[in-house]
Amino acid sequence: MQAQDRATIGARKRPCGSFFRTASKKSMVIPPREAHHRRMQMPGWIARGAAVAGLVSCASQATTGLPARTAAEQAKADRYVARFEQKLAEVPDDAGIRYGLCEAYDDAGRVPDALKCLEGLDLRGWPVSIRAMDFRPTREDPQFATLLRRSDARAIRVDGSRVAFTAPAELVPENVAFDPKTGAFFLGSIPLRKIVRVVDGRVQVFSKAGVAPPLLSIVGMKVDSERRTLWAASEGKRGAEKALSELLLFDVDTGELLHRFAAGDGKPHMFNDVVITRTEDVFVSDTLGGGIYRVSNRGSLRPFVPAGTFPHANGIALSRDEKKLFVAYDLGIAVIDVATGAHVELRNDSSSSIAGIDGLYVHRDGLVAVQNGTGLARIVRISLDSEATRATRVAILESGNPWFNRAGGTAPTTGVLVGDRFYYIANYRPGAPRPGEKPPAEPLEDVRVLSIPLAP
Repeated sequence: MQAQDRATIGARKRPCGSFFRTASKKSMVIPPREAHHRRMQMPGWIARGAAVAGLVSCASQATTGLPARTAAEQAKADRYVARFEQKLAEVPDDAGIRYGLCEAYDDAGRVPDALKCLEGLDLRGWPVSIRAMDFRPTREDPQFATLLRRSDARAIRVDGSRVAFTAPAELVPENVAFDPKTGAFFLGSIPLRKIVRVVDGRVQVFSKAGVAPPLLSIVGMKVDSERRTLWAASEGKRGAEKALSELLLFDVDTGELLHRFAAGDGKPHMFNDVVITRTEDVFVSDTLGGGIYRVSNRGSLRPFVPAGTFPHANGIALSRDEKKLFVAYDLGIAVIDVATGAHVELRNDSSSSIAGIDGLYVHRDGLVAVQNGTGLARIVRISLDSEATRATRVAILESGNPWFNRAGGTAPTTGVLVGDRFYYIANYRPGAPRPGEKPPAEPLEDVRVLSIPLAP
């Protein structure tokens, strides 16, 4: 779930936060300003998760600068800065990593450093608009407005998407899935903690009410059309229990909940995105834990890649030969050997950044990604070499779409491939109130699911 965490997407997927306040749902390594929902205050996608898990509150930071924090929280923010400074020293030309460092400075309260960092992006001509909500104290400085205007004037606009269907605003879904057999789409609601089916534009009930214990907020979903099942990652809290997470298995035709899978180790988790092999091995990213879990033959949920390996692990995709997993995390993309669990960093030989990605998908011999953690969001195609170990080119498919930055803080999050089209949620709004809670200052708008053609 990003940028509101990275994060609950705020001023873009950080609707409340961004690169470091986000996550797309995110571990106890989430930086201080943990109160946003997705990319809004953690890397967009990170914040989203944190807020959903009940770790932070987007509204509590909506109108002020940095909230009061303990010495331990400040130390955490300082460590985040050090992590990005180290990464930037390794890849000094990666503007996405530099943007993340700017956010980290801001989150640590280092406004002069944040401004200097943003000036560096400006001098390099970074063609992505700064998202104002990613910078709480820094945006109060008059110099920030100048840098923001420059970035907006320079930003690349690409318009290729069209509205595929809409859904009621109160759903606030973070993910969409598709069943090729019936042509139905599925949306998982964050605040309402349920799944709905969409057929020919009509929204229908899918998950059944009254299950015990109640479902958590629904995040990533995938349909296994052959076995007629739907797998969904869920996370949130029940009562005083926070940072709970379950992998759910439903009958895709009836909506019956068949099984729940949990880590069972008593530690906080935030299961985020899911992928399924042809033999029904299921892999799920854990944003809070920073690892990957696996379920084989519907057995127990077990660690596949250890916690802490991929900070803010988010989108996950499977190569066409099913030998590799691609996992997006805050600093880039990891490539994992499915047989052994061994992993390497996807080397980026392109001229653009592959950091700050939320949704990630394999299309033909490359990747399609929702990049909402490095400024205003965009949809990109990442070309790979023949070994799938290097990114050779990043092409922008959609950028500057008005639904990516609506009042109240919105951003695209994740989607689903349907043939050579990509369907995705365009206006995820982190920090949406649950039933009975005070409505937001900016009214929610109907959910927009857009589609964009993917050229061969």
